[in-house]
Amino acid sequence: MGSASRTRAVSRPIRTAVVCLAAAASAYCAAQLAARRTSSGAALRDRIAGALQERLGPVELGPDVHVDGLFRVRCGPLTIPGLRAGDPPLLRVESIRIRPDLAALVRSGRIAPAAIRLSDVRIDIPERPGSLRQLLERLGPPRTGRAAGGGAESGGAAEAGDGPSVRVRGLRVAFALGGQRLTFGPIEANLLRRREPGGAAAGSANLRFPGSGQGTASLRSDEDGWHATVRLDDIDPRALPVELASLAATWSAGTLSVALSGDAAPGFARARGRFEVAAAALRVGGAVMAAEPLGPLDGRFVGELAWNAAERRIQIAPAALSVPGGAALALDAVVELRQGLPFTLELRARDVDFLRTLSALPAALSLPPDAPHPPGSLDVRAALAGSLLEPAAWRVDASLDLSRMREAARRGALDRLLGPFVQHAQPEQGTPRTFLVGPGNPDFVPIAELPRHVLRAVTASEDAGFFAHSGFDFEELRNAAVEGAQAGHVVRGGSTITQQLAKNLYLSREKTLVRKLREAIVTIALEATVPKQRLLEIYLNIAEWGPGVWGIGPAARHWFGKDARQLTPREAAFLATIIPNPVRYHYMWNHGAPTEGWRQRVDELLRTMHGQGTLDDEELSTALEEPTLFANPAAAADLPSRG
Repeated sequence: MGSASRTRAVSRPIRTAVVCLAAAASAYCAAQLAARRTSSGAALRDRIAGALQERLGPVELGPDVHVDGLFRVRCGPLTIPGLRAGDPPLLRVESIRIRPDLAALVRSGRIAPAAIRLSDVRIDIPERPGSLRQLLERLGPPRTGRAAGGGAESGGAAEAGDGPSVRVRGLRVAFALGGQRLTFGPIEANLLRRREPGGAAAGSANLRFPGSGQGTASLRSDEDGWHATVRLDDIDPRALPVELASLAATWSAGTLSVALSGDAAPGFARARGRFEVAAAALRVGGAVMAAEPLGPLDGRFVGELAWNAAERRIQIAPAALSVPGGAALALDAVVELRQGLPFTLELRARDVDFLRTLSALPAALSLPPDAPHPPGSLDVRAALAGSLLEPAAWRVDASLDLSRMREAARRGALDRLLGPFVQHAQPEQGTPRTFLVGPGNPDFVPIAELPRHVLRAVTASEDAGFFAHSGFDFEELRNAAVEGAQAGHVVRGGSTITQQLAKNLYLSREKTLVRKLREAIVTIALEATVPKQRLLEIYLNIAEWGPGVWGIGPAARHWFGKDARQLTPREAAFLATIIPNPVRYHYMWNHGAPTEGWRQRVDELLRTMHGQGTLDDEELSTALEEPTLFANPAAAADLPSRG
């Protein structure tokens, strides 16, 4: 081929490109002039609004539409009204900027966007069941009958190909949680839609969250339904809704990663998916937690979700929460979206190595150095059922199996609590006191020397199931939580004798979640290593029964001027009733006798002891008639003979 021929061969495509570009420029100049001749771009605005309404249903578009010298269209705001009258808008976009696809115009004469930028976007998810499904159906990719550019195709399936890229800046998603409206964002997102052969539509997105963290999402819609995947990596606390900053316990450091995948039938009649949440070096702080943030916490929560629209039921099963150290907690849960929100929840953990698991937890949850450190493993199971809206009616079924830990402890070295030890008492008010718990202290009273009604009065008042449970009364814990929630503050702790002993022997009196968790850990250690009789003996000899009054021996002398071995059933019942707050109730000692209301409380406890078989009919009758006078002669001088 000669040089002239080669020159013509090279210059031919260049000339063609120049002609096409000139044609495109001329066409868009004409479009721009036409738009400017209309009243404020009204014709172009109506065309955009019509395309959006065909795709999304009812929409509202602001009156101003602008076309710049590069034929880029700017309009807004765009609003998609709520599903019902009075609802906030489902979607509001303050500004939309559209860059035209010049190649499509040159190739086929079709006007289509190449890129869309949305700024300051807010999505409001309504609270009603099914609202999220309706929102997805409106905003999701169309399944059939629409082209990639958004216009209707005449006759047949939609054309395959990529849709415009969409860039979102300042995306915020609002939703209801725990009685308040939360806003998640702002998020930056780049989205791409694609029409596949056969009419299926697909979309993908790259996400970036405030501060740090990123994610990807994909959504595919075809005749079989919806198919979605979401992955969020290394999300930190800055991504949380700002409204959560006011909570008493908040996530303050560390990252979370989330992976979701699932499929849904057309119309969301059924859906099934899998989720995974991984925590790395989390720290949780706030007044409810502790003085210092709790952490670092690492863990992984994996499970499956299922939705059945006909039964209006959400199910999580199976699911497992695992932490370093090998402990794994299995979870099954079902919630029905009908009146009362009935639910069932079951947690199980089997063969948990106690010390190995503790070694993987933050130092704030470790066993105190002088507390028992029992080897071995445990099993735990807890089941709840009822209505989410009626906690007082929840049914509780729980168990804690410490048999293997107890067997391992019996084979090991004796714990210091099995013999005499020194107790460092820390009252809420007043001066701390140190004393010996054992025969070397004249105030110490061995449990074998106390009358049976003294022991039963304390257990009936403080912990009726003491000799049967493994350290926790789950029903009482539920009752205490319900009463506290109804009152708006802690009414009572619901703690067993072993839990109180764990606090009195090793822990501070601060009212934080970390202290309660540590109390539970120490309780397990005590139950696994110390026999019940010895636990009760220690409890009776270190409990506080008044300002500076520690132990049942000093308590009997202070209140009634007698040896603890000689306490009557009524006197024992009275001492049992003041255990929750002996310093506060000490005002009765100053008066020389209990109040009438307190006398009735003691009578009620005596009747409980009678029902348990501790007192026979004659003993109950005698106790109910017995006066209650305290060893305070100055106050008792003016009292009647019956207290």
